[in-house]
Parts: sequence; C-alpha cells; structure tokens
Amino acid sequence: MFKIKTNFPNPEDNKDKKQKIVNLGLYTLCVFAVVFILFNLMFVFPPYIFPTEIYFQVENGQTASDVAENLYQQGLILSPKTFKAFIFLLGGQKKIQTGSYYFNQPISVLTIALRLTNCLLGHEPYRITFFEGASVSKIAKAISLKIPNFEEESFIKLGTKWEGYLFPDTYFFSRLDGPNDMIKAMRNNFDNRIKTLEKDIQATEKTMDEIIIMASIIDREVKTEKDRRLVSGILWKRIATGMPLQVDATFEYYLGKTTFDLTKDDLKSKSPYNTYINKGLPPTPIGNPGWDAILAAIQPEESDYWFYLSDHDGIMHYAETFDEHKLNRKKYNI
Repeated sequence: MFKIKTNFPNPEDNKDKKQKIVNLGLYTLCVFAVVFILFNLMFVFPPYIFPTEIYFQVENGQTASDVAENLYQQGLILSPKTFKAFIFLLGGQKKIQTGSYYFNQPISVLTIALRLTNCLLGHEPYRITFFEGASVSKIAKAISLKIPNFEEESFIKLGTKWEGYLFPDTYFFSRLDGPNDMIKAMRNNFDNRIKTLEKDIQATEKTMDEIIIMASIIDREVKTEKDRRLVSGILWKRIATGMPLQVDATFEYYLGKTTFDLTKDDLKSKSPYNTYINKGLPPTPIGNPGWDAILAAIQPEESDYWFYLSDHDGIMHYAETFDEHKLNRKKYNI
C-alpha cells in the first residue's frame, strides 16, 4: 500500500502560533505601558518636589531654552527637552508670553507649557503703565497708586541711576515683585529693544548716553513724530555750533516748573540742568524716552529753523531768526 503524504496544517500547531501572537501582543502592550508610565513619571508628570506658592518670571527676550532651564532649576519640570518639545508643538518659542506666573500646586510640564504660551498667569497681576518721558519719580508715583504698601522711596533710590533706560511700556507685576524686580524688568525691556538700533546709533558717531539724553529732552519738548524730528535737528545743530540748547523741559526735571511757570531768576539758576547758562547736553536724561523720541534723536530732520516754541494748545511754531522767534512769543503769549 502507498501512503499519501498531505500538507494540511495541524490544528494544534495553529493554536500554538495564535497563542504566541497573543502573548507577544500582550508583552508588547505591557512594555509600552511601562515605558509610557515611566516617561510620564520622569518627564511629563510634575516633579516629586514640585514647589508650591511660587512665582516664576518669564522675561522679555528669553528663549525657550532659557525658560526651560529656569523651570528645571526651580524644580517645576523634570526635563527641559520635554518642555521644549511641547513648546515646539504649541507653536514655537515666540508663543511664550512674558510675565510672572503663579503656581500653587503641582502640574504637568504640558500644563506649564500651555499656561506659558497662553499667558495664564495664575493670579491677577498688577497692571502698570507709564508713558513716554516719565521720570523715575513719576514712575514710582504711578506704581504706588496701583500697588498697596509699595516702597516708593526705595524704587527712586534704585532707579535714579537708570534714568532714561527704563523703557516706557505696560508691565504686569506680582505681589512678590519689589522695586529691584520692577527695575530689572524695565531695564531688560530697554536692552532688548535698543539692540535693533545699535548700528544706527553707531552711525551717528554719538554715544548711547548722548542719544538717550537728547531723546529724553525731545520727549518732554514735543509730542508728534514730525515735530520731534524737526526739533531734534534744531537741537543737534545748536550743540554743533556751540549755542546753548535753551530748552525748558530740563527745568521741570529739577525745579518742577513748566514753560509757563518759569521766571527770569529760574533761567539764571545755577544747575548743570540749566541749558540756558550751560552749553551742550545736561549730565543725565531727564526722563525715560519712548521709541519715537529715540528714533528722532538718531534720525533728526534738517531745516533752516533755529528756534521753536509750543503754544498753550501744544502746537509747535518755528522760526529761522531770533527776531521771528520773539514775534512768535508775543503772538502766542509765551
């Protein structure tokens, strides 16, 4: 008899293969689950020692790497790389919003990334706005009107040496921010903005201090962009020819008087800020100039004018000669 050899599969073998596939699938799932849990424990979930009742400051100009490293150093995240990955997925570092963020309980790195990219501060910040040309003392007064128990004198003492270099803007401060923190935020804002003008300033062959001092005067003297550039041209021309600046804005800085309050004795007062008896620029800025005034100091407009005045409505009037200027003073009752 002949034996017929068949190739039909053995049912028992099929069962074994299926069981192996099922076992492999379960094993893979378990490995994936363990890796996922470990990943979350290591990188996504908050650190075991996550601090509570903490404010975290994101400053203007900081990169995602800067922020990630600061978060890591303060124990808010376990992995800077994981934070940066989430920031990338949420739109990149440009999405990170400056401000003081308050954390009162542990949260994941993803939640932190979401809060920082949506400016969810976690508290109601103090919103402080100070305008172009404001001096350090006026900034201190504006802050004291918003924040209870603000150390006004301390702010003036710390900020006076930075007069002119505290950029006018709207700032958000927490209850833990003191005068030093506020000044630092304003200084950083100035530094980050002025970087884009460094080459333009160098091209003027004037120092940064000279530009900022002039800008602070321009900001107090005139308000419109067109007038600022014209007045800038006049004032730089006076300096170049050895003529005193003869601006009234400096008297407000050290005497607290406006143009309409000045007396003949005031114009003779001995002070380095008296630009009627001293030639050149005053020793320091007389306020903190805004962007337009800084640009006007860098890019003055040439003209035939040598004199100008502002009437009681704030409108500027120009003259080529002193006689024309005297007529303007009489006409507008200055």
